[in-house]
Amino acid sequence: MVMNNHFPEDLLLQILLWLPVISLSRFKCVCKSWYAFISDQTFVYKHLLRIQSPSNWNKNALLLVKRRDKITTKLVVSTLSYETLQVSLAQVPLPSSYSGIINKRARMYIVGSCNGLVCLHDSSSWNNILLWNPATKETKVVPISNMPLLCADYDVVSLNSIGFGFDAKTHDYKIISHFHLYEPNPYLEQYSPIITEVYSLRADSWREIDSVNCHIWDSTRGMRTNQNGIGSWWASGDNDANWVGILSFDITKEVFLATPLPDISDIGYPFHKYQQYFLLNELVAFSISWKAIGEEESRMWWDIWLLNEYGVTKSWTKLFRVGPLTGVIRPLEYWRNDIIFWEKDDEQLALYDPSTKEMTNLQIEGESLSFQVITYMESLVCISGAN
Repeated sequence: MVMNNHFPEDLLLQILLWLPVISLSRFKCVCKSWYAFISDQTFVYKHLLRIQSPSNWNKNALLLVKRRDKITTKLVVSTLSYETLQVSLAQVPLPSSYSGIINKRARMYIVGSCNGLVCLHDSSSWNNILLWNPATKETKVVPISNMPLLCADYDVVSLNSIGFGFDAKTHDYKIISHFHLYEPNPYLEQYSPIITEVYSLRADSWREIDSVNCHIWDSTRGMRTNQNGIGSWWASGDNDANWVGILSFDITKEVFLATPLPDISDIGYPFHKYQQYFLLNELVAFSISWKAIGEEESRMWWDIWLLNEYGVTKSWTKLFRVGPLTGVIRPLEYWRNDIIFWEKDDEQLALYDPSTKEMTNLQIEGESLSFQVITYMESLVCISGAN
């Protein structure tokens, strides 16, 4: 296909590959041949590989900051440059196909982001799941799962966790849902069965897979997925499975793997403990923060551990200790060079640098406990043609 009389196709390809998504979206309107060329999945894939290459990653990556506005109480999403942390003046409009939920006091959160696609979920209903490409504005409401058929004999169905990731082997995007089922009379049955379903974007359908007896904590933070297709939650064993740690899920093999936490017995009474985890350099980082019981000031300390091998408890390595810190609620995400995003008790988003012990406000406000910070990369990936 000849694009025009002046540029060979190979030369035009090399030029277009270096352009941002917003420019390419505009160039689709030039003519039919340009629209077809830029929309072609081969071009989309090559463009994705270039922007995600190690030499280009920092300058192309963004951070999505989701929170609830303190004045309007509406959910808003802003973008920050990953490299400079410059805030985009224009907020990212939430998709209109989700507005019927978002305009209410919905508990919407970002499940995860892969290759420019973002998964949104309203935790007030396990059926409200949406796939969204913020750069192209394309959306897709995920069909209702098979749970109404699978749980007919149970009184309560609880969505314990949800995750989103990319299967690099089949080039498919998948959503993982983990359900607890409860008997009508809780005195008749102490054991609550667990069902796990996987949604395939390629097949546009849900199917049940082998599950694992566990309870996933802080599930509204979604599942952190690295580039190798391993997603993780903070979890603990149910019933006879007595463990607390990281539950990982291989997106391609569709199998679970549990890793108990490291020995933290040196942090004992009289301290309140708070546990969270992140991804740090593509590895699972576990954080435990604590403060003394009964202290008037909310001084907090923070230990950081890194998991070097999934399933191997002894592979946890303690990196460093932070603190004491005051005026903070919780850590949100890592940035780089061990710098951490924090939500403060004055409802501000801030950065803390352990090396300099400096806290920097980013001048982004939101209602308490409504913040999420997610790494994101703009792309041309089409949800309807993502396979």
